[in-house]
Amino acid sequence: MLLLDETEARRVAGLYSLPVTGIIGLLIQAKRERQVSSLAEEMDRLRQQGNFWIQDALYWRVLETEKDE
Repeated sequence: MLLLDETEARRVAGLYSLPVTGIIGLLIQAKRERQVSSLAEEMDRLRQQGNFWIQDALYWRVLETEKDE
């Protein structure tokens, strides 16, 4: 497993048909594995402390998946 979240790395992975998962996907998996308690808290932390940009629509869609589980 190699962790990269750069456009060029994603492009090269696509050339080799390698699976790609972004940070939000990793957070969702961590929530399913009970490694994090709240997706909202983790996404908020990314936004506030990491200056990580998350589209509002994606933010709310991820929170909807949390409700379904």
